[in-house]
Amino acid sequence: MKLPIVILTVLAIALTSSCHSDRSHELLGHHHGHSHSEGNHDHDHDHDHDHDHNHDHEPKHSHSNHQDHQLYGVIDVAFTPFGEVIRAGGEIMPARGDEQVVIANHDGLVLFALAGIQEGIEVKSNQQLITISSGNLVHDNLEAGYLEAKAQFEKAKIDFQRASRLMADTIIPEREYLDAKLAFEVSQAAFNAIKRNYEAGGQKVLATTNGYIKRIHVVEGEFVQMGQPLVTISQNKRLVIKVDVPQNAIPKLQNIRWANFITPYDGKIHSTTELNGRLVSWGRTTADNSFYIPVFFEVDNKGDLIPGTFVEVYLQTAAVAQSIAIPKTALLEEFGSFYVFIDNHEGWEKRYVTPDGTDGKLVRIAHGLNVGEHVATRNVSRIRLSQMSGQLPEHAHVH
Repeated sequence: MKLPIVILTVLAIALTSSCHSDRSHELLGHHHGHSHSEGNHDHDHDHDHDHDHNHDHEPKHSHSNHQDHQLYGVIDVAFTPFGEVIRAGGEIMPARGDEQVVIANHDGLVLFALAGIQEGIEVKSNQQLITISSGNLVHDNLEAGYLEAKAQFEKAKIDFQRASRLMADTIIPEREYLDAKLAFEVSQAAFNAIKRNYEAGGQKVLATTNGYIKRIHVVEGEFVQMGQPLVTISQNKRLVIKVDVPQNAIPKLQNIRWANFITPYDGKIHSTTELNGRLVSWGRTTADNSFYIPVFFEVDNKGDLIPGTFVEVYLQTAAVAQSIAIPKTALLEEFGSFYVFIDNHEGWEKRYVTPDGTDGKLVRIAHGLNVGEHVATRNVSRIRLSQMSGQLPEHAHVH
């Protein structure tokens, strides 16, 4: 009995081992049996992957190159009309007629109508700025003058109405009627002049135009006389750029066409052509105690120009030659020498150049650049720093 059981057990174990061996062999055999096929499949897959990778690399490179050109402001070097430039100092000034002075319309004491009135605040036309009050003044008291003018007007009005009735009945001569009429009109004009801006406690002083308060000439409580300046209002719409030109540039003044100027508070470059500017005139004599000839441009103020600011000016003469000129922002300096970065399709090439004059925006290059080359004009310091650290700048490409 035991022998058959042992035989059956051995057979069961062998069968089970065979099944597991067949399963393992099947898995391994699939791998080995199809090793060539699988290898081919893997090879094809790798080939396809490489192909896809290469296929994707080309548009990515193109996109990266496009990003480079945008990020670094890459431009194509070309010939540009470039005239002689005269560098000088200048000042931003208000244009004539752009400022108005508000004066006192009566003697009295100054009372500001605006509690926080300061130079630079915006005001509207006919906005009340100041009240002229007579206070306890005895001489030329405003309130007393108002009441007197009102009484004279009312009396003249009654006399004129009476004369009109009598004239209709031919009771009085025409001359007496005309005298009454004249007295009425004179008193009416005088009363209306005081009444126009009069309020209880004083005479109103109104802004004569829209603009900004440039200067306040008086202080609270100060006594002023009629005609005395109180406030200067600047419309700040048109401005004058006064340029002080050295005498050695006098022969070139007739060739001046426009100008670029740099404001020191923001370093921004402005052009008279972009500001609807025009050359107004240039002086025929030097200013008193000065060795300079004044040149005047008039421009629009688009909101960021401040009168009274001293500026650096580049006067432009008529273009006489085609030159290679690039934006000033493309240049970097190293120990007194200047260089730019060229995109040579293999990376950024550091190229030393020789500048030959600037108009504030563009720099004429005498040597070092050729027409058709690609120059970075923005974020050039990033390229320099990346090369110093041995890393590629963002979006940079290397083949």
